[in-house]
Amino acid sequence: MKIFIIFIKNLIYSIISFFVIFISLIGLFLVMNIKISLMFSIILILLSFTLFCYCLYAFISLKKDFHFLSLKGISGLLSLSCLSIVFTLMNVFFFSINFMISTELGKNITIEEKIGLYMLPFQENKTQPINYRAMKENKLIKTYRNVNIYYQPQEQELLPIIEGILKKADSITTGLFGSIKDNKIDLILHSSSEDLYEKTALIETMGYFDDPNDTVGVAISDKEEILANRMPGSFYFQSTIMHEYTHYRLQAFIKEKGLFVNRIPLWFHEGVAEYVGMHDVTHRYYPFHETSFTKLDTHDEWEKFRLDDYDVYLQSYYAIKYLVDTYGKTMIKKIIVETAEVNDFNEGFTRATGITVNDLQTNYLEEAKKSTKDKKPAAY
Repeated sequence: MKIFIIFIKNLIYSIISFFVIFISLIGLFLVMNIKISLMFSIILILLSFTLFCYCLYAFISLKKDFHFLSLKGISGLLSLSCLSIVFTLMNVFFFSINFMISTELGKNITIEEKIGLYMLPFQENKTQPINYRAMKENKLIKTYRNVNIYYQPQEQELLPIIEGILKKADSITTGLFGSIKDNKIDLILHSSSEDLYEKTALIETMGYFDDPNDTVGVAISDKEEILANRMPGSFYFQSTIMHEYTHYRLQAFIKEKGLFVNRIPLWFHEGVAEYVGMHDVTHRYYPFHETSFTKLDTHDEWEKFRLDDYDVYLQSYYAIKYLVDTYGKTMIKKIIVETAEVNDFNEGFTRATGITVNDLQTNYLEEAKKSTKDKKPAAY
């Protein structure tokens, strides 16, 4: 009976200890600077692993009179061993999230965003992960600067064209953002838009950029038209590569400024990418279905309106074009820099431009109508 009571006490102490330490750690990590959090989680991993090693030593030594704080006897030693394993794994989890934040997401994230990131592994994932390794199997590789291009033998003729497009995209984005420290990325060619959909389940798209996996994917619209530089296949192919590669460079620049990538609304990301993708293209303005920029902040919001016949790409393109035409191409960089200073896009946007996002909503359409009124239709 005495052994049973000790066992129950040890179990209760263990459960209470777990919840107290777990809640305390979450609270500390939420309020700590991300660099301090990273160092603190490393120290905790070492401490919890040391505690586990101590428990192993106690087991080997057969210490029946084991006593550690409120934990006693063999059952107490067993409880402490389990706690040390759980805390080691828990601290590894916190370290991995903190490391991802420090290397990928920027320093200036809010407590709410940290909570979302810590809860991410426990949320139901409604989409299947994309198997990039399988996509790249049996493909040839050609490296151009920082880009590994994966292609089939019959697509080799496209390589000089792709390299020319990437060179052009590098030049334009450097003009917008300044010099950027590039990292290695993969560019996967898909034989068609159907092949792209089959491999990724992305609906109604010719390309994508997966930031966590540093991967760009592009569908070959019409190989013969691309090689002959004929419309529309040649234009779609070039525009898609430039668009997706701009996503990579813009996000690299945002991270360099210590910003959480999602701090910049999606309409701005897509608008800049579309602006580069449509470089040297003149549009004749035509009426289109638009929505408020405040409703185009997140990916889910964007997809909702994109698949509901709103021309969100064109809307965002015209907005960025207005900013560049009105304030100069360095304004894109200035908006991001000012946003990084205050850690708020709307405030940073106003500090950089002198207008609000609501003002932009009014101004960009008027300018688009005026600037294309007397021009010829789409010259490529």
